Amino acid sequence: MPCFSIDGGLPVKNYRYLERRRQTFRRIGFWFAEILICIFLALIAAQFCVQTVTIRGDSMQPAYRDGDTVIVNKLKYRISNPARYDVVLIELEAGTSTHYIVKRILGLPGETIQIVDGKVQINGEEIKTEFSEEILSAGLAAYSIELGEDEYFVMGDNCNNSEDSRVANIGNIKRKQIKGRISR
Repeated sequence: MPCFSIDGGLPVKNYRYLERRRQTFRRIGFWFAEILICIFLALIAAQFCVQTVTIRGDSMQPAYRDGDTVIVNKLKYRISNPARYDVVLIELEAGTSTHYIVKRILGLPGETIQIVDGKVQINGEEIKTEFSEEILSAGLAAYSIELGEDEYFVMGDNCNNSEDSRVANIGNIKRKQIKGRISR
């Protein structure tokens, strides 16, 4: 039985084969595009929304221990400002190197902070802290510290084993140094 052609061109049998082949290539192209879109969205989420960080050191004990992996919500502070008692990821630059620390915010912009008799005072009033023990070293906060409009005072929960805003090489933290809020 002869194969008839459509419009004097390809035989019907070859036409169907070529049409199925085009549809297969189209499907593969759509799958490839979907995969690329998913990868792109994942990269955007990792860059601007969330990331994971592994805690190093004991400065945030008992809330976070050495080796704990936590999630950093980078989007939170694009929408709102950091609040007192938030645990945050802070970027510190020392010359050409950059490293990150995790600390709790105690002092907010415009406030005056001081450590008196082992207790944190803000604007002259003692605040509730996560520390179960008395602060042995007030460091820079032995004297009254006035925070600027975009400055924060941070401390580790393990206050007697933490380098934080009480030491000169860290000091008050600028808003742009806060990269996100920590959650488990």
